[in-house]
Amino acid sequence: MEEIVARCGAVPLAERAVYGLVGGEIGMSIWSMMLREIAYRKGNFLLGLAGIAAAVALLVGVLMGLQLHAARSDGLVSRKEEETKAVMVDLRADLKQAMQRLGYNALVLPKDQSLGDWYAEDFGALTMPESWALRLEDAQELIDRYLPRLRRKLKWEERQWTILLVGVGQERVLDTSVAEGAPLTPAIPPDGCVVGYELHHALGLQPGQEITVLGRVFRIDRCEQELGTKDDISLWIPLAAAQQLLDQPGAINEILVVEHLSVWGNLAEVRRRMAAVLPDCQVVEIASETLSRAHARIKVAEEARAAVEQENEKRALLQAERRSAITRLGPLGFLACAVWIGILMYLNVRERAAEIGVLRAIGFRAGDVRTLVLSKAGLLGLAGGLAGFALGTTAAMLLEVRDQAGTAMGWAVALEHLGLAAAMGIAACLLGSWLPARVAAALDPADILHEP
Repeated sequence: MEEIVARCGAVPLAERAVYGLVGGEIGMSIWSMMLREIAYRKGNFLLGLAGIAAAVALLVGVLMGLQLHAARSDGLVSRKEEETKAVMVDLRADLKQAMQRLGYNALVLPKDQSLGDWYAEDFGALTMPESWALRLEDAQELIDRYLPRLRRKLKWEERQWTILLVGVGQERVLDTSVAEGAPLTPAIPPDGCVVGYELHHALGLQPGQEITVLGRVFRIDRCEQELGTKDDISLWIPLAAAQQLLDQPGAINEILVVEHLSVWGNLAEVRRRMAAVLPDCQVVEIASETLSRAHARIKVAEEARAAVEQENEKRALLQAERRSAITRLGPLGFLACAVWIGILMYLNVRERAAEIGVLRAIGFRAGDVRTLVLSKAGLLGLAGGLAGFALGTTAAMLLEVRDQAGTAMGWAVALEHLGLAAAMGIAACLLGSWLPARVAAALDPADILHEP
């Protein structure tokens, strides 16, 4: 033993102190030697630490950034969806309230009816079978309700007034996406009538009074308020009575409809789908201030829905890009880190060849030397993984966190990656140090100690 210790003179005094070889003292554990060797060769250890930390920080930062951005995007999308739902709820409530005043918002006319004549005469000269209205029973997702009518402008001979005589059929309710289930047009008794404002105001007519129209007696059911439209000179009677008076049995010349909320503001879609139900008809939308407001609200809702869809597409694309980046960078960073540690460890083994020879000469087995090298690599990997975790977490938080709630969520997400960071650092260092450890264990102490 004295001879072996004497040969340690080939090892510098500072390095002998690392292993406790000064003064012939050799009773030191592997972990103690490892820590003292790290303290002695700080540069080598810090280079390895920097490489591990960089690789782990990159992976943790990308993973955390991906999760935090996804969570933040989910929050934005959820808020936009809630805003859209609120707009639609308000719109539906407003429409259901306004429809009691607005009434019907579209009109179905015979296909060959000239709209110019219809606008000029206030009625359509062409008629269509009343049975066509029944086809709308199969259009539940196109219209909410419909009302067949027969309307004509004529001379009311008994009173010498030009009026619009309107035969009103039975209103059919298919859905309530817009208006409530109550009828928009109250039913008229078989021998009753409804009188417009200008007629009953000018002629002094009262509810319950009997009047004669084209030789037939009707009892006034109610008198309408002033509307400022052609309805003020209109007289409404049951459809069957109008067909009899006008000698047009089973005929109508218009169908009032309430469009389903899903197609409001999309007249082209209404016309396209209506053509499949009533191919020999055309659709005219009834303009009104309420309808204009509804169209504006619907446009806002559609824009909000489009924004949500666009945000979802953007988020999905970004998520795919980041997942692709992780797929590429993760293995590449791990291998680069392992190679870097392998080079540093190999250079460290070559530099410490004399020391390893001494250790082998005083009784260290090959397994002890391998354990010494791999233990240092494991410690380096753990330290580098934790350092990389701290760097990656800090970077992700700075880039993606916007408020206190995001900070709390960021730390929760960060803790999920703590184990991964430590495992990656240790695994990369052990993999990169495996070959240098085998080289160190295979060194022949006799050859090393006899070198000049």
